[in-house]
Amino acid sequence: MLHKGKGYFLLLSFLCLILPAVYSQDQKVADSLTIIYNQDLLNDTDRLELLRQLSFNEVKDLNLSLKYAEELINLSIKTGNNKFLHSGYFQKGNKKRLFGDLEEALDAYIKSAEIARLNNNARGEGSSYGAIADIYSISNNHPNARLYYAKAITILRESKDSVALASFILNAGEEFMNSQIYDTAYVYFKESKIIFEKLNYLIGKAYSIGNIGMVYANTGESNLAEKNIKEAIEILEELEDYYPICVYLISMADIYIDKGDDGKALNYALRSLTLARQYGLKEQIRDANLKLSELYERAGNVEESYKYYKDYITFRDSINNIITVQSLANLRTDFEVSQKQIEVDLLNHQKQNQRWWLITIAGILFTTFVVLFMFYRNIKNKQKANALLQEQKKKVETTLTNLKSTQAQLIQSEKMASLGELTAGIAHEIQNPLNFVNNFSELSNELIDEMKDELAAGNWQLATEIAVDVKQNLEKINHHGKRADAIVKGMLQHSRTSSGVKEPTDINALADEYLRLVYHGLLAKDKSFNAEFKTDFDPTLPKINVIPQDIGRVLLNLINNAFYAVTAPPPPAGGIKERGTDYKPTVIVRTSSFIPPAGGPRGALISVSDNGSGIPPEIVDKIFQPFFTTKPTGQGTGLGLSLSYDIIKAHGGELKVETREGEGSEFTIILPCNNLK
Repeated sequence: MLHKGKGYFLLLSFLCLILPAVYSQDQKVADSLTIIYNQDLLNDTDRLELLRQLSFNEVKDLNLSLKYAEELINLSIKTGNNKFLHSGYFQKGNKKRLFGDLEEALDAYIKSAEIARLNNNARGEGSSYGAIADIYSISNNHPNARLYYAKAITILRESKDSVALASFILNAGEEFMNSQIYDTAYVYFKESKIIFEKLNYLIGKAYSIGNIGMVYANTGESNLAEKNIKEAIEILEELEDYYPICVYLISMADIYIDKGDDGKALNYALRSLTLARQYGLKEQIRDANLKLSELYERAGNVEESYKYYKDYITFRDSINNIITVQSLANLRTDFEVSQKQIEVDLLNHQKQNQRWWLITIAGILFTTFVVLFMFYRNIKNKQKANALLQEQKKKVETTLTNLKSTQAQLIQSEKMASLGELTAGIAHEIQNPLNFVNNFSELSNELIDEMKDELAAGNWQLATEIAVDVKQNLEKINHHGKRADAIVKGMLQHSRTSSGVKEPTDINALADEYLRLVYHGLLAKDKSFNAEFKTDFDPTLPKINVIPQDIGRVLLNLINNAFYAVTAPPPPAGGIKERGTDYKPTVIVRTSSFIPPAGGPRGALISVSDNGSGIPPEIVDKIFQPFFTTKPTGQGTGLGLSLSYDIIKAHGGELKVETREGEGSEFTIILPCNNLK
């Protein structure tokens, strides 16, 4: 059984913003400072320092600590003090992270890093990079997490800030432990423990010892794991730091499950849940509920197991990042309501104007005064109508601006998700040419040694033959080096922001590259992955003027969905044919010329087909709608096909689907002839 550390208690700024001569977070200090805070007798500079200390040292009441951080930000902006502004955003990020608001935490950390960089605050910049890395690590974005940890550690080593350095060395170790790279994680934890012991920093020492214990737990050293984790819990209880204790208690439960003592395991899990509820820690509450559900299921207590599993589902779903999706839905609703309101207002004012004109005409028959009065009222009503329309117009413009901004954020998120999916495939693809480069380099080195020996012996002919072999090896090294270079350039091209400029593109090469990258990426993520792919490319297809990054993202979505369709288990009975024993999951990518039905110049057609379970007829019309997905929660945003549809439409083309329930689906891209070069 794996006892994975989830990184819920990454040290973050607990160790980075206290005064240089102070190395502990103390609730008693916070209580004393609160007395001074309530007296409100300090000048702005002293009050800024007081708020920084309070936001850092207040550990029992996170809401109060967050209040101090936000007050620190507001006062720093008011007084123009960037040093304390960096601290305020950093502490706000810490509190938001502990509440599980990762999006707001990341925003605060990015602001703190930029402020520190602009003010040449290397210590603050390094700490902010480390905190950003922590957020990426918690979000399972491992490439970004390791990148920012490396930046943070490099900067902090140069700044000689031992406390912050040790903190993020510890957090980097957790990143590797979460990725099950335990030998590297152990090295990081040992280094952080040594630094913390030299500083006599108990909280850092406790985290290091506890994490070493979790490494032992994951590598089967149960006794050493229990010894280290218990020692860490004892230190943290004395310091009244209960957040990491929740995670360590779950690890202790796992250890006793492995030992066959479910009773003690249950006690540890219940204690973790109690502490997590007491301090409102959503992620720890989620994991404690899951562990208790498993333990009660093992004990045969189905009712209790189901109760805790329901709580687990509730907290798991609440942690999922649905804020942006809901925001976009709300903005769309606001926009539609605004448009409808304008139409209603216009209609009402038209009717009102008509009514007043009739009264005016009737009034002419009586007195000139009535006529003038009615004209006056009519002008006033028009002015009010115009003012109302202008106000509604401003509301619509604001809503549209927010809508476009949120859409851009979602598109960028989808792009980064697709980039993450490609990473494993890139690594797998680039390994082959690198292996060739290494092997031929070693072989050439040996041949040169042989050539030296033959030259020394006067065997010129044999030496010449060896030189020919060396030259051939160098040509192979050059060939495979260029292959690796092409893969990296393709990765960079996918990751950079699209210029929006079309360029002549080899569609066959683009489709082949993305097919292989997706396939190898899935194979690297899941060793049990079992599927085949085939290609049928039209060699006469000319280059087409498209935006290659955008068409690549469309291919990535379609190919990923195709592999998902052939490897996912088929739906329950009810019209879906059962797969035979000779079933081979297969994805086929084809390209061909496209002749319009009405004749004229040919276009280009790209198809991605699979032999999966197909799409039920009742949902075929919904698959291109934003946020519609048939994948389980957490495995799809529902934006892939919607964005793909928009990209093809922007190219003047068409994206359509044909599906046979129980037999498979085929998605077809048609690019018009005016895109051909």
